[in-house]
Amino acid sequence: MLTDTARLYSDVFAPELFVLLCGACLIGYEWYGLTDRSPVGLGARFGVLALGWAVGLAIYEGVPVLFESAPAWAPDATGSLGLGVGILVIWLGWRRFEWGSHVPVFSALLVGVTVPHLLITPFWDISTHVLYAVVPAGYLVRVDRRFAPLALVALGMVFARPLAGAHTWPQSVAGLVLGVAFVAASHRYDSQRSAVPQ
Repeated sequence: MLTDTARLYSDVFAPELFVLLCGACLIGYEWYGLTDRSPVGLGARFGVLALGWAVGLAIYEGVPVLFESAPAWAPDATGSLGLGVGILVIWLGWRRFEWGSHVPVFSALLVGVTVPHLLITPFWDISTHVLYAVVPAGYLVRVDRRFAPLALVALGMVFARPLAGAHTWPQSVAGLVLGVAFVAASHRYDSQRSAVPQ
């Protein structure tokens, strides 16, 4: 029963869905803070989010179809690659339309953490579910503490993956450590940048 619950938890908060949820929350938060908000502007923002998500999902689902066989780590790598490229599409959209600062930082953080994840995964199957739960939730909590429930979801993933039999405890904890390190480094960088006189 515990294994089934952990698998269900992993499916409900899968990286592609959890990053989408966090992205939607951040878009709503950023849009709500605007003085000139409009439904059309919100719709356009969600359109770019949907486009990025579709591109990421197409890579995740499409790349494995191109190969007859793949190593065991390939699904995590293609998932991470798809998510990284999809998030890059969102980052480009936000930069192009100058819609605000939170989503580009969120996007850059996710693209940034994709690089070490892609380099580590062929040698050690660090948990993608944990990593891509910790980074977006951690960033949202940094933006506003009211997003703390999302951090609890991310923490739950650290336990869910080993209990589901998908990863070992060290692989799950490594996802947590890498994710926290990226969020902390981003916070430190932003703090140092804002402390520099303009």
